[in-house]
Amino acid sequence: MRTPKSFLMACAVAMILAHTARAELILVDGAKPLATIVIDSGASELTRHAAEELQTYVERISGARLDMRTGREGLSGAAILVGPGKAVRDLGVDVPSGFTSNMNEEGYVIRTINSTLILAGNEEGPYRGTLFAVYDFLESIGCRWFFPGPYGEVIPKHETIAVPDVDRTERPDFRFRNIWYSGWMPVREDDSKNLALWLDRNRMTSLSNLSLPGDGTITRLAPAEQYFESHPQIYAIDEKGERMKDMLCLSEPEAVRIAVNTITDEFREHPESMTFGFAPPDGHPRCYCDKCKASIPGFSGKGYGEPSLSDQWFSFANAVAKEVYKEFPDRWLLTNGYANRVLPPEGVGPLSPNLGIQSALLDACTLHSIGDAHCWQRQVYKGVLDRWTRDLNGVFIYDYDPGKSLDGLPFPMLHNLMRDFPYFKQRNLWGFWTEGQNCWMVTHLNYYIRGRLMWDADADVRALVRDYCEAFYGPAAGPVEDYIWTIEDAVDATPVHETWGRLMPWQAVLTPDVMRRLDTALAHAKAQVSREPNQTHVRVLELVHENMTAFLEMEEAAGRGDFTGAVSCADRMLAIREEVGKIDPALLPFTPEWCRDTQGSPEWYRKTYQELADQAGGARGELVALLPDRWEFKKDPEGLGVIYQWYNADSGQPWNEIDGTLYWDLQGNQDSRGWAYAGKAWYRADVFVPKEVQGKPIRLTFGGVYSDKLWIWVNGMLVDHRERQSSRQPFDIDVTAHTRPGERNGISVLVDTISADRSPRGGLYRRAFLWSPKQ
Repeated sequence: MRTPKSFLMACAVAMILAHTARAELILVDGAKPLATIVIDSGASELTRHAAEELQTYVERISGARLDMRTGREGLSGAAILVGPGKAVRDLGVDVPSGFTSNMNEEGYVIRTINSTLILAGNEEGPYRGTLFAVYDFLESIGCRWFFPGPYGEVIPKHETIAVPDVDRTERPDFRFRNIWYSGWMPVREDDSKNLALWLDRNRMTSLSNLSLPGDGTITRLAPAEQYFESHPQIYAIDEKGERMKDMLCLSEPEAVRIAVNTITDEFREHPESMTFGFAPPDGHPRCYCDKCKASIPGFSGKGYGEPSLSDQWFSFANAVAKEVYKEFPDRWLLTNGYANRVLPPEGVGPLSPNLGIQSALLDACTLHSIGDAHCWQRQVYKGVLDRWTRDLNGVFIYDYDPGKSLDGLPFPMLHNLMRDFPYFKQRNLWGFWTEGQNCWMVTHLNYYIRGRLMWDADADVRALVRDYCEAFYGPAAGPVEDYIWTIEDAVDATPVHETWGRLMPWQAVLTPDVMRRLDTALAHAKAQVSREPNQTHVRVLELVHENMTAFLEMEEAAGRGDFTGAVSCADRMLAIREEVGKIDPALLPFTPEWCRDTQGSPEWYRKTYQELADQAGGARGELVALLPDRWEFKKDPEGLGVIYQWYNADSGQPWNEIDGTLYWDLQGNQDSRGWAYAGKAWYRADVFVPKEVQGKPIRLTFGGVYSDKLWIWVNGMLVDHRERQSSRQPFDIDVTAHTRPGERNGISVLVDTISADRSPRGGLYRRAFLWSPKQ
């Protein structure tokens, strides 16, 4: 029977107070050891490691080093039995055990019997129960591991350690509990080691012992070096008509037969294996043979892969699973629902009972809770998960944290996690394979809270946050707690919708009012601390706040057309990273060299604004005129504006006014569920061009436009037409022949967007200007 437990520091303190009216098992008294750690003679390496960790941390807490011995014979005094050995069995303690295809046997016990403390758990297969029992016990006496490495560790100091009567059996709510580092942030060897330790200390799992459906693992089914020459027909055909070695033809029966043989051979050779994972390569792979093309029903995925390949893919996976089930009904075949396979199939079923899925909804908003009435994307997410968990026995989630671009600003997720995990538990999800990044002050408490909720979906998140603030910030706990929930509430309430890798309009989330409240909370926190390590912890929070402020000021400067000022703000952000890195480089790291040009990184922002500054009065050109930040705006759902020449002044009345530095969704063009206007809309403005530029070349730069198609008029003349314009990159066009120096010049832009895309945004969102290139 699982017993909920509190992680409040007050409870930890209560557990180490000695000499209460109730009898307690005293392990250390006045810095003197009164107990002995006992392991079996045949103890596993895991048990030995767990015992050593207990010995080390008890000494760090109290200054007393407990003796460790093999076997309890002849021992007098208090004993701590570590591991599920004979001494524990002799006491009649039932320790979780076994490892089957159910993969739900994980657990451990913490129990006192007279003068004995028992810390033992299931160690079979992938389970690390004994180690988890030790770390759970250490938490109960005040230890915390909020972040990997020394920076995130809290070790209390107590000369006396006493344990009240306890009898707990702990089992996790989810089988899979993993966070791993992707390469989007630097990962040193020490970072990987520290993460592995941190996962153990927070009772999470690496999943390294399971065969999982990683991108491209479809090649395991029919290795090209073995089958490509002899069975070319089983491999997919690309758009050029050539066979691909990394994708199978899903309509070819021989591909199913070979896949079945591969998997059954694997299970025969490795009877300890419980899973076999396979999935197509990353992206939107498919076969272009006639039979495969004809078998795609043509459903769109609302941005989740166009067209949906789900029917074709799960028809193949289900056929393989059914055949394998005949011989191995107790083994799992795991594939993924990702990219063009996110949606459940419409014409396949029933699905084989041994088929499981890793559901990876990359193209869904990451800012709001599942099923949020104000976020249609999270409503779709819920609908998809509801169907998968109805039709399959094994479903786990692959998600992304942080689920935004690489801008380095905090990514608050606690408001989502505290609502979503009870739903995940109710749907009997297996668990999580979370793609994380080594940037711990961007994700902040997200991973720690994820770990708590992966074990106990009903854990009190607000109590956990309070415990963190008290343990990590000491007297500044109250203001820091206010700071954390102020950001959380701002993101929770925002009408912005965000997906992984997309630019975040932070100015619409971290409004001046929000920033004033954060400034106040941080000032109060700074005033409260006078000792280490609390001072350093508050200083790191202050630097993260300064980085956030610099980002907002960068975007404000760009909105004014002060691109040189924006570059200075970006430089400040990079300097802050250097200062934080002196404390711990994993807290707010620089973007790795290979992806510094990735749209959304601080380095990319700096490069982008430097290029605009060079045009607007810098190395490349001289500024002719800034276009206004306020434009006339008019929707054109029927697409008739060109016929009526809305690009001319005084046509198409009436017009509204709109900010040209923020996409139109957030300016009254989005309904209460987050559905934004999609289709055609016009922007119109005029600008005075000085007579002095007569005879000089003139170019028109747009800092950023969200569009699928784009048309530009200057003084009533169509001068440019673009399709699939990269929305995040500035672009410029030559308008020399169409401008009229010494007059006001009319600029009109027709934007056309598609609906329900991965990032459904539309319109201008960065300043435009005219400039003259230097000779």
